[in-house]
Amino acid sequence: MTNLPAEVVMRPLSPTQAATRRRLLDAALELATEGGYEAVGMRQVAAHAGVSAPTAYLYFSSKDHLLVDVLIDLVGQTTETLSSRPRRGRSPVERAVATLRRAVQNIEKAPNLYVAMTRAYISGSPEVAHARVAMESSTRHWVDLALGESEVGDRDAIVRILEAVLFANMVGLVTGGRAPGDVADELELAARTLLRER
Repeated sequence: MTNLPAEVVMRPLSPTQAATRRRLLDAALELATEGGYEAVGMRQVAAHAGVSAPTAYLYFSSKDHLLVDVLIDLVGQTTETLSSRPRRGRSPVERAVATLRRAVQNIEKAPNLYVAMTRAYISGSPEVAHARVAMESSTRHWVDLALGESEVGDRDAIVRILEAVLFANMVGLVTGGRAPGDVADELELAARTLLRER
């Protein structure tokens, strides 16, 4: 986060600051779910959260910064959910497919939100650079949860390919080349192809 303007509030936050930041994240999530990327302006988010626009800018330097932090938050929640209830007792292929489908199931429920967050993530602006590590490690963690101790050849290559499939399909959502339901289907196809028993 070293590329962020100096005035942006950095952790650790006081309880009051943490609560304000949470309200801003929740407001952005609600606005993006309802109206997509265009509905998330810093002034609109601030008003929805019950704070002033200058206060919102103390926490987030732009709408893209705000939206990628919503994305990081949701990815973290997904990882916690998958970790607390991992799939067991199935083949590596079936566990991977079930886990990946669970990981992306909310895309169909809130496509506007996921398109908005992806648009922010791929913007390339310096204030979203901190999201890269969280996003690039998420699929690896999900696949590792699914595969567990199973012996799988070229595990690193398989994870990298599944990461690329997920990213490509999320970009496809933004460009209109993919429908929300396609993301899970394409991940399943890739997982079954990569992990099929030989």
